[in-house]
Amino acid sequence: MSVTDRLNSGDLSRWVVALILIPPTVFCVFYPNKLYLLIFVGIVGSFAWGEFFINLLGKERLGLFVLTLVGFLATVVGATFFGPDGQSLGLYLSLIFGAAYFLYALSPQQDRVSVNVVSRYALGHLYLTFCLSFIMLIKQFENGAQWLLFVILVTALNDTGAYYFGSKLKGPKLAPIVSPNKTISGLLGGCLVGALVGGLSKYYIHANNGWRELAALGLFLALWGTFGDLFESGFKRAMGIKDTSNLLASHGGFWDRLDSILFNLPPVYFYVFWTTQP
Repeated sequence: MSVTDRLNSGDLSRWVVALILIPPTVFCVFYPNKLYLLIFVGIVGSFAWGEFFINLLGKERLGLFVLTLVGFLATVVGATFFGPDGQSLGLYLSLIFGAAYFLYALSPQQDRVSVNVVSRYALGHLYLTFCLSFIMLIKQFENGAQWLLFVILVTALNDTGAYYFGSKLKGPKLAPIVSPNKTISGLLGGCLVGALVGGLSKYYIHANNGWRELAALGLFLALWGTFGDLFESGFKRAMGIKDTSNLLASHGGFWDRLDSILFNLPPVYFYVFWTTQP
């Protein structure tokens, strides 16, 4: 097997891409200046939005795509500097942009198409923009970087654990219509890993949360993240594609990598807010 073939093989390419992405992710998460994390989230989110847009809205609506990115960046910037109020204002502006485009594009010949487009646009902002912007809100907590590491580790290692447990143990399928490769054994293995990583996080978060509580949160994120994975798989099944792009080799695209963490970010934010804030 040539070097190229080895790099394109499933397991090896997954680890190579992961090793490339880990250093900038860790640096941006832990660097005190939140501007670096903002830039990182803006870049990653823009790539994910590009994949969502091309697959669900098409390549020909460049004007709407520009409005989409403006709305996304406004929401992330608002969350960074003005907290939840800024996040809400940015999301509101995103929906206003979509409404304006809808009225501009609406015509007797294209009314059903316009409704379909603006509905997908609004779903994308609720799903991608809103959920991803919680990264910047979590960063602002005391020990915010550690909490971001928590959600990233639990989500990523749950996914890895599910992949290897499912590959080795096989057994009944979890959701064969939506995601034919996922198995119940993979789900259980991923949940075990999620709970273990959650419990061990007590030693690096240094919060007042007990290890049992964090293990339960890790278990919940493993289950909830799997739901997020299946949600994205449903889109791919409907569109007849395997991956949203090939930008990250066997990992697929940026949207593929964010599918679980998008669902896990809001629960972690609210958990930290309710359990650590005075």
